[in-house]
Amino acid sequence: MGKILKNKNHQKEAQDIKRVKIDWGRQGGVFLAYVIVLLGYYGIVANVVMYLGNDEYLSFTEMDRTILFWTYNAYEQAFFLPILLVFVVCFFLTYKEDIPHYGIKASIWLVPSLVVEACILYSLMFGFTLEPLIYLFGDGRGYLHMFILFITTLSGAIMGMKVKQLINLKKKRKLTNITFCSNNKKNRGKIFG
Repeated sequence: MGKILKNKNHQKEAQDIKRVKIDWGRQGGVFLAYVIVLLGYYGIVANVVMYLGNDEYLSFTEMDRTILFWTYNAYEQAFFLPILLVFVVCFFLTYKEDIPHYGIKASIWLVPSLVVEACILYSLMFGFTLEPLIYLFGDGRGYLHMFILFITTLSGAIMGMKVKQLINLKKKRKLTNITFCSNNKKNRGKIFG
């Protein structure tokens, strides 16, 4: 009997080893948000900048190389969709968190991710050079671009935190009002305690 239980436990352990379980809880949402921003942000910018009209597209070798680092130049053409995407993702990153500081921290890390992605895309398209560093840190427009991204991520994250606090406050007030009304119904007939 002891051997049978031992074999069953061994088989169970072997099955557990074969299965890899990933808990996608909080980290999965952050990962998904990063993927959405990293693909969507530059995808929108590239589609707007490279589309010439009448089903004609510009080759990436002929495009303005600075657009990856100074994307604020393309916001108006893209109807502000890239920056709106960053704002909305940061809003939901913070809104879904019970502790808002986790969402704010995850939102702020989007900016370095976007900057690194710009450097990677530039290296893939035009070869590895030091031009990305010059565009980002040797020119005021690079700092302006990062400042716009930081302001957008912070405003989206803070807005998500404030909306969640407002909703929680309304739920708390509603719960308090329901409790107060039910207590009044129980004590209607009593005049003195």
